[in-house]
Amino acid sequence: MKAKIATDEPIQDLGQDSEESDEEAETLRSFQQTLSKFTFVSPDRRGPSLKFHSVSQAVVPAPSREGGNHAQADSHPEVGGLEDARVGASPVSSSSAKKRKRVVAPRGYASPKIYAHLRPINDCLAEKLDVVFCGINPGRKSAELGHHFAHPSNHFWKCLSLSGLTNKPVPPTEDHTLPERFSLGLTNMVDRPTAEANELRDSELIAGIRPLLRKIWRHRPRFVAFVGLHTSRLVLKYATRNAPNRAALMKGFEAGLQQYKIVHRNSGPVQPSETLFYALPCTSGKVQGYQIPDKVALFEELKIDVQKIKDGSLATDHMFIWTLID
Repeated sequence: MKAKIATDEPIQDLGQDSEESDEEAETLRSFQQTLSKFTFVSPDRRGPSLKFHSVSQAVVPAPSREGGNHAQADSHPEVGGLEDARVGASPVSSSSAKKRKRVVAPRGYASPKIYAHLRPINDCLAEKLDVVFCGINPGRKSAELGHHFAHPSNHFWKCLSLSGLTNKPVPPTEDHTLPERFSLGLTNMVDRPTAEANELRDSELIAGIRPLLRKIWRHRPRFVAFVGLHTSRLVLKYATRNAPNRAALMKGFEAGLQQYKIVHRNSGPVQPSETLFYALPCTSGKVQGYQIPDKVALFEELKIDVQKIKDGSLATDHMFIWTLID
């Protein structure tokens, strides 16, 4: 119910001819009108409740024409030199995208002059190794220190030990001991160092395939594992360019054991007769598509396949043979 204003006399009895009485009556009417704004209404007589949202919740700014939507940058396979978005991955949820830090724009091609002060890194190779890991090219920190995968945030050495490919953690400064101690080798597709892989051109990676083949011919490793999915795709495209089922091979590309091989001639009883290939994600700590457990799992698969090829239980007859007469 509406609240009533109590007065000593009815309002209509207050009207008098004097100006003072008129002013008093006008004042009282004004007071009544003001007070009526605060009239109490019972809850059961109220209408539907209304919800109000702050401007910050209701108004969503449109993406900048120049800056674009930064959250979408993570889906690009080569953002910031991190060319390993997960193969076949589902889109990242909006909630996780909000938590992600702003993505720094990738670097463009860098002339060799820019990093001319940095020197290439020596290969760590020997004959008949179980695995030769082929990186993209030396990073700036690796070139400065003279060791492979030497940046503190790189997961390569952690993946080796956690997967069991080495029986203990090995620091980058001991990279030269891998062939003798663990039957593992290290090389790169491109010799020249850069701060990021995006500062290379694909033509440089493709030009590195022939030198890599010469190393394979000479050392005959059981596996060559490319540390970088973009590099793996380029090599697959090059190796299968004369394959009748090339389109199917390219379409079926995924991380892990590849479906092509090199068959070595004049193999002795203790020499590997074939070299198989593996595709691994880049081990840089900046890679978003594959976290440490994902990378370790692929390194573990590689270790298992190494043992299978040794005991003859890994079938390779169906694989496309990469002929070296070209």
